[in-house]
Amino acid sequence: MALIATLAALGAAGLFCLLTILAGHRLIRWCALDFGDDTEHLLYCAALGVVLFETAVFFLEAAGALRAGIPLLLVALAAAGIWELPQVYRRLTLLARKILSGTRGQQLLFAAILAVLLFEGIAAMAPLTGSDAMHYHFAAPLQVLQEGWHANFFLAHSFFTGQGHLMILTGLALGSEKLALGLLFLGGALSAAAAACLARKWVPRAWALLAALLFLLTPVVFWQITSAGAPDLWMAFFAAMGVLVIARCRPEERPVLALLAGVISGGVAGTKYTGCIIAASMALAFVWQTRSLRRLAVFFGGALSAGIWPFARNALWTGDPVFPFLLGRLAPERVNAFALAGIRADTGAAAAKGFWQLMKFPFFADIDTAHLGFWQFMGPVCVMFAPLILLAARNTPLWRTTFIVWLASSIGIGASAGMTRFLMPVLPLAMAAAIAGVAALSEKEWRFARGLSIASIAGFLLMGAGGLLMYGRSAAAAAAGFTSRESYLLQRAPDYPKAEFVNKSLAGKGGAGRALVFFRHVYYVRVPFVYGDPAASWAVDPDRLKTAKSWEAFFRGENIRWVVRASDYPSEIAGPLLQLEASGKLVPIAQTAVSDFSGNRFWGVRDTSPVVILQVKDLN
Repeated sequence: MALIATLAALGAAGLFCLLTILAGHRLIRWCALDFGDDTEHLLYCAALGVVLFETAVFFLEAAGALRAGIPLLLVALAAAGIWELPQVYRRLTLLARKILSGTRGQQLLFAAILAVLLFEGIAAMAPLTGSDAMHYHFAAPLQVLQEGWHANFFLAHSFFTGQGHLMILTGLALGSEKLALGLLFLGGALSAAAAACLARKWVPRAWALLAALLFLLTPVVFWQITSAGAPDLWMAFFAAMGVLVIARCRPEERPVLALLAGVISGGVAGTKYTGCIIAASMALAFVWQTRSLRRLAVFFGGALSAGIWPFARNALWTGDPVFPFLLGRLAPERVNAFALAGIRADTGAAAAKGFWQLMKFPFFADIDTAHLGFWQFMGPVCVMFAPLILLAARNTPLWRTTFIVWLASSIGIGASAGMTRFLMPVLPLAMAAAIAGVAALSEKEWRFARGLSIASIAGFLLMGAGGLLMYGRSAAAAAAGFTSRESYLLQRAPDYPKAEFVNKSLAGKGGAGRALVFFRHVYYVRVPFVYGDPAASWAVDPDRLKTAKSWEAFFRGENIRWVVRASDYPSEIAGPLLQLEASGKLVPIAQTAVSDFSGNRFWGVRDTSPVVILQVKDLN
């Protein structure tokens, strides 16, 4: 049954992709656009359809009509695009014929891509275990479904959720965590297709397919596709398609191309804060390409219509569109200095970067040892073949656009965030350019260099395939039903035993109040709760909660009836909470000991720690 559910979720994600292509195809046909190349044309349709869908879901979320509205929205997409099915089918048929009529090498590469995608797709359907996903990527949308659309200052990272998170919200609103994961996987598959489409502009088809395969087997990519539970790969898809459409823009072209470029750039910006940097680099490339203020106004109109909504939401709730990073200037009296420092440290924004460190970012050559893991490793392909990229590069619109977006985004993200994994949205651009550089060796008589390059690529493919199998085998086994959901989560999901203990102990008591929890990974908590770690909870400010009496007032104001200590309170707020325990205002009602990860689960160290649930007394 688990395997059937997994394949059904992947099939549903594929059907969603078709619906967005059909809706996007209708819009593009209304605009009288035809991009010639079938792959590129269909990918533009998908990008436009997804942006349209995300925007509609945002308004359904704000209206509190998600569960009823999303099925109706999907029906509307189908109704809008059903008449496009013959033309889309014709283009898909032509693509299939090209693949089947290709050389033996092309067919083998395409088969390898399908095999990798199938394995990654199955692994992606395993129960959610991504750390940030369990903290907020999935936890925040789930709380929206349970509590409605409102500012959640307890879970400060919930303000980071953007348009890409509406894919997660869609799956959860339809009652399927697997579908939500499948829609994230779809972003990865489309990113690989976009990388191949970009590379195909410069190299023969076999090399373009190789670019897609290298992208899929890059550790940071297969981590994102299989277990991260984050929407970053949708940014990679939009960034690659944005580069392709911006390169087509000319002053003499119709403004509708500028509008399309803007909409796709807005899709990047609306997904995540760092997407604004990529969108800004796309705007820079657009200005360089068109040299037209009128076209730029159209571009910005499209970008705002597609990507402004998460920032407008944050501004409405907090006064800061990129909460909390500008709040110190906009409303310093409302700043939680401790939480802000914790968030800046968590996102890498607090780290100072020197010139030479920034120069590593365009080549994905910097490793953040403080956040060590797969998400930091993008492989040596781009840095290894950087000189060859210059060999292949030409003074053409596509090359110029690619370099501007790639380099400006990399340096901007490095300067502002400082985490290599945030560069993943521009990896398809770099990978396509690197492959173009290697392919350019075929025109030279440099046999040794060509042989060394091919051997290096083969080595990376083998390493990537081996890494994928090692990293994804347990997830694939769980998704296929060989490992039970409960067993898999106990083995792989941090804080899952704590969440289950809270669920069992407080089941049926939700009407009486909420539980204050301090462990980070809250997605599996199924009773009403608020997150209390002051390092990431804006509502829990150590400067305002210094005494036992201030905590009692806080409990009353926030309707908190239970406190979950696991195992100790955060040191910044421990004193007054321990005073409440000593005075009998916090009374233990349930306790246990659980085995869980100690520190970063990357190291696999576990220990046993106590979990105590305390009831808040005498709040009246």
